[in-house]
Amino acid sequence: MFARMHLQNQVVLSLCLVHMVALTLTTALLVTNARDAVELEIRSGAKSARALVLSSLGYALQQSSPSNVLPSLAETLVKPRHVEIALVDARRGVLPLRDMDKAEAPDAAPAWFARLVTPGLRETRIPVEANGTLHGYVSLTTAPGDEIAEVWHDVSGIFWIVAGTALVSALTMVALIRRTLRPLDMMRLALAKLGGGHQSVRLGHSACADLVPIFQGFDDLSEALETAEADRARLNRRIVELGDAERRTIAMELHDEFGPCLFGLKVKASAIARTAARNDDPDLGQDAAAIQSIVAQIQASNSRLLTTLRPMTIGQLPLVDALADLFQAFRKTHPAVGWRVDLPDALPETQEIVDLTVYRFFQEGVTNALRHGSPTQILVSLGQKTSGTGTILVLQVEDDGSGMSDNTSEGRGLTAMRDRINAVGGKLIIEKTESGGTRLLSRVPLLLSSDTREDLQEAS
Repeated sequence: MFARMHLQNQVVLSLCLVHMVALTLTTALLVTNARDAVELEIRSGAKSARALVLSSLGYALQQSSPSNVLPSLAETLVKPRHVEIALVDARRGVLPLRDMDKAEAPDAAPAWFARLVTPGLRETRIPVEANGTLHGYVSLTTAPGDEIAEVWHDVSGIFWIVAGTALVSALTMVALIRRTLRPLDMMRLALAKLGGGHQSVRLGHSACADLVPIFQGFDDLSEALETAEADRARLNRRIVELGDAERRTIAMELHDEFGPCLFGLKVKASAIARTAARNDDPDLGQDAAAIQSIVAQIQASNSRLLTTLRPMTIGQLPLVDALADLFQAFRKTHPAVGWRVDLPDALPETQEIVDLTVYRFFQEGVTNALRHGSPTQILVSLGQKTSGTGTILVLQVEDDGSGMSDNTSEGRGLTAMRDRINAVGGKLIIEKTESGGTRLLSRVPLLLSSDTREDLQEAS
């Protein structure tokens, strides 16, 4: 348990335990010394009082008759410190003794302390006897109350000095430890930010000389991670650009080579069909119709493949118009679905990689919703938002379908979408809606067509 505590609590607890042990030992020593001091003082006081009574008694016996000795003593004796004197006359009873003027006595000690230091009470009786007749006696009883009160005053003062010193040292240690650990708290927060993807965090120099190498090492590490992350972002973007370029090349080949060839086959098949009709050759006519059907299927497949490889509207129309055409096509193929499309009137001219990323996001998101969610309503929106790093595009696709189960893994489409968005410095979030559907959110930096690759590095 002690090992799992924070360092500050461990040090403070250990310091408090040491001070408590020291305070206990000091208290025990003070009580032992106080008991000895009280006993010594009481013994000395008792001896002095006995000598005083004996001398006064002898003088009184010389000056008066034995029957008047005790009344005479009552007039001459005063109460000494630490001893109670009682004059008991055989005829008159207890005689009052004159009190001496005393300074204000200290407050009485607590009962527990008095029990610890009070020595055994002693009583001494001195008889007053003459010619075989007992006229009374003088009783001397120890009374350590005043001495115990004085000792308690000294002991409590020392106790509070030691306790106050312990408290001050503990508070000083707490302040020192907090001041020492404050840079470590800064490092903890910086590590949390670094783990969250903020590689630009730096600690700078520490006021504590022992932590300077650690802070410098952290800054070097974060700088290296930032450089590596920038290189990774550039590499990812380059991979996406090369993939787009390759798909564009394949699409151009399909369009420029397959298209004319398929068109030529269609023309030849039409010519054969006309020849078969003129020559009344039904078999040849059937063959021509089969060729035309096959060519139509190949043309449809080629058209779908061209759209998959590279949407024809990208690069020819503004991004907003290209998206409008995409959603219009979805409306035609799925008229039973309620569509809510929120697009801006216009966007600045952006880089082609951003246009393709935004287009693919909506294309893949809506396709997944229609294919797997069976929704009745689909909401798509595209907006702009200004942040500290610049303007970003906020993309959203939301449906009220069956949603994704917790153990569902991302398919190739979502994985490719996430990689493409990350490549342009964006972020993809997939979450459930309140109605149980699926919501796709993405934030993509608005990279203008005039931006350089360094801008992408900063956004990433």
